[in-house]
Amino acid sequence: MNKILFITIVIFFYSKLVIAEEKVPPKVTTQQYDNWTYQCVESGKNKNCEVSQTIRIQNTNINFSVTYTKFLNEKKNKISLITIISPLGIDLNKSLSLGFDKQEKIDIPWSSCEQIGCLVFLSKGSGNSKMDEIYEKVYKNFISGNQLEIEVLGYASKQPLVIQSNLKGFKQATDKLNSEN
Repeated sequence: MNKILFITIVIFFYSKLVIAEEKVPPKVTTQQYDNWTYQCVESGKNKNCEVSQTIRIQNTNINFSVTYTKFLNEKKNKISLITIISPLGIDLNKSLSLGFDKQEKIDIPWSSCEQIGCLVFLSKGSGNSKMDEIYEKVYKNFISGNQLEIEVLGYASKQPLVIQSNLKGFKQATDKLNSEN
């Protein structure tokens, strides 16, 4: 009888340990590199990292978000991804335009609009050579540039909305991300 009671207590105790282990919150690491944030979320064996910046138009609630990340797709190919999210209310007939240090602008078609805003995806490694070429041009400018200018056309206006951001810190943050992936 004592053996059965002892085994029952041991099983109960270990089951509580397993349940407690499963409820461990993910580990989040965040580092600031000037205007850019490097963030990793580790949960079990999964580790997802990104470099991001949210750009707000002063005295408004209009935000743009720029994110860089790397991951393996379902075919185990390395994908590098730059995502730009603009607020809703954008004229989708006019591409998003990126300018770097007052040089030529790079026009990028919209990918989709969701509840969070309108999105542009630039990826490298997806098998689309034209997309890879545009990605390389944009990524190179993010790394070597000083100033980013995002231009969109609002749906109800003919006046373009231009927002500027400093690229300082992007290279250091992406170097950190690339060294871990």
